[in-house]
Amino acid sequence: MPTDTLIVRKRPGEIRLALLDTKKNQLKDFALYRDPAGGQMAQVGEVYLGRVKKVLPAMEAAFVDIGQAREGFLGLSDARPLQQMGTSAVRDRISDYVREGEAIWVQVLAEARDDKGAKLSRRISVTGSLCVLTPGDPGVRVSKRVGDEVERNRLRAAIVGALKGGDGCVMRSGAQGAPETALRGEIELLRARWAELQERATTVTPPARLSADDLAPVQFLTETGVAGLGKIVVDDSSLAAALAAELEKLGVAVPGGIERHVGNTDVFQALGIADEVEALLHPGVKLKSGGSLIIEETAALTTIDVNAGASAEGRGGRGTDLAFATNLEAVVEAARQMRLRNLGGLIVIDLMAMQDGVATGRIVTAMKEAVAHDPAGPNVLGTTKAGLLEITRPRRRPPLSHQVLGPCPVCGSHLAEAPLTVGLRALDQVLAEVWASPALIPVLFAPTAVVLALKHEAPDALDEIEARLGQALDMVLDDTLPPGTFRIKG
Repeated sequence: MPTDTLIVRKRPGEIRLALLDTKKNQLKDFALYRDPAGGQMAQVGEVYLGRVKKVLPAMEAAFVDIGQAREGFLGLSDARPLQQMGTSAVRDRISDYVREGEAIWVQVLAEARDDKGAKLSRRISVTGSLCVLTPGDPGVRVSKRVGDEVERNRLRAAIVGALKGGDGCVMRSGAQGAPETALRGEIELLRARWAELQERATTVTPPARLSADDLAPVQFLTETGVAGLGKIVVDDSSLAAALAAELEKLGVAVPGGIERHVGNTDVFQALGIADEVEALLHPGVKLKSGGSLIIEETAALTTIDVNAGASAEGRGGRGTDLAFATNLEAVVEAARQMRLRNLGGLIVIDLMAMQDGVATGRIVTAMKEAVAHDPAGPNVLGTTKAGLLEITRPRRRPPLSHQVLGPCPVCGSHLAEAPLTVGLRALDQVLAEVWASPALIPVLFAPTAVVLALKHEAPDALDEIEARLGQALDMVLDDTLPPGTFRIKG
């Protein structure tokens, strides 16, 4: 019986989604979606109807306008309609596939960085938690990380009859052990998403983002899958109704249905997960044994340091036994934090030192088991000679820290809440105070950077809160306030 609960918290300018494992009573996944502002960076996986601006035969590449500040880059290998297999040379040119001025479908493979535009591909795929639908590229392929040949054959047999019209599918490592009904149900969901993209393409003028209008919960469920989902709790009536209509259109049935959270209490607080969500921005994570993880993100990689608790020896833990027990608990929690914080790229875990090679192998196996059902598909590389456990994890969404934090306005070297984050938190507090005192006419006092962020980066959020208030929100610049703070008077 599916028991997971998806909790949807909507506020002006953003939606927060928390997937709760009700059996363990802890967060399983988390995502934050903010309203797109002008010039929003194209995200990995997004699909666009673009316009070819330049074809450069000397580079065997093309530049495509997708409506971003910089044109996207389309190389020859990604312009081909099908992946080139084998090592034999192919005598084709970029001009065989695209022409200047042509409208083409493209998907973002890598986000824009520095002075480079987004990397694009013409081979569109629709990704789920178990499968990846490849329209126009037939065949069933199974992830190399599914090592058991019997399971590989089962997955192929389970899905081949569900594919239609020349579509193909890649079975992800997370599909191991999944029942046939879940696999086929996800394929139907992905096919419905593909049909929606095709329908949108007939109504827009390039450049246009085709995947922009998806409801945040639908985007999230497409990435994480609906297997195991028991019910959905939504704190906004309009979003709940829209979500119900969209899921019905896609043919997705949630056993417990969509439950509307009513009342003026925050849905995260009411369901007891507010503190756990807030902790996702803190570098320290406590372990039940008394140990801890310290998570630090840098431009090159993310490091996770494992520490034993001060009281561990007092409980009888010693030497290798203590190190093994702490490391075992740490890798399970690290895998959960990687998913909750959407950590990506190279992740290095500095384990407690162990002299036993067998114990080290068991820790690596434990990490592989812990990430087996992560929709992003992490790859556990093993340990280095220095005892560091290395993992790579593809980015499905921006890391939570990148969405919420920015350079500290005081020191510039540390991270603090970004002005937009402070502004949206202020709007949230305005609503809370009006709910508590309906006659209140609020005035928001905030630093200049916060007010400008709301006006330029979240105009729709301001429109929404003013619609809820039934009047304009008076915002007063006050740079005497400490960074990250605001005042509300009425």
